[in-house]
Amino acid sequence: MKGNDVNSPVFRIRLQKWVIYLMLAVIVLAVATILTGTFFSPKQETEQSPARLSLHIGEPAPDFTLETLNGTEVRLSQFRGQPVLINFWASWCQPCRKEMPELVRSYKANKSRGFVLLGMNLTYIDTVQDAQAFAKEFNITFPVLLDKDGAVAEKSYGVQGIPTSVFVNRDGTIARIQIGPMTGPQVDQYVSEILK
Repeated sequence: MKGNDVNSPVFRIRLQKWVIYLMLAVIVLAVATILTGTFFSPKQETEQSPARLSLHIGEPAPDFTLETLNGTEVRLSQFRGQPVLINFWASWCQPCRKEMPELVRSYKANKSRGFVLLGMNLTYIDTVQDAQAFAKEFNITFPVLLDKDGAVAEKSYGVQGIPTSVFVNRDGTIARIQIGPMTGPQVDQYVSEILK
C-alpha cells in the first residue's frame, strides 16, 4: 500500500498529525490572545455611532464631563492651558497594570509643572469596585474618571484597545496617540513633548 492511499494506515497517521498540529496552532493563538490582556471589541455601527472612529494628531481633543471615583465631576476643557494625558484602562487589563506604575511616577514628577493625568476607567466593561481597588493598589493620586456607558471611550474617542493614551497639548489639540502599553522612557518622552 502506498502512503497516499486514503485507506492506508500511513495516510491516517499523517492526517491525525496534521489535525493535531492544526489544533495546537489554534490553541496557541487563543492563549496568546488571552495573555496579551489587550481588549479589542469590534462594535456594530448604530445610528448613534460617530462617523469617525479615530482621532487625528493636531485636531482638538473631544471634550467630555465625567464623574470621578470620589464623586466629583471633571471636564476636559477645564484643563485648557495645561498638558493633559488621558489614559484609557481597565483593572483586568494586564498591559494596563504593567504601565500604571510609570504613569503614577510621571504624574508625581511633573504635576508641579501643570501636568494633568486623567485615568479613564472603562467602567462599562469593568466595575467601580475593581477600579477603586486598582487605584488603591497603584497609589493613584490623579483623577480616575468613570466611563460608565462608553460614551467617551467608544463614541467620542473611538478606543479600540487598551491601554490607549491620548496626549493633549496646552491648546487642547492632540499631540500623540499611543495604543498599547508604554515603557518608562516612552512615558517620559511623550510627557516631555506636551510639557513644552
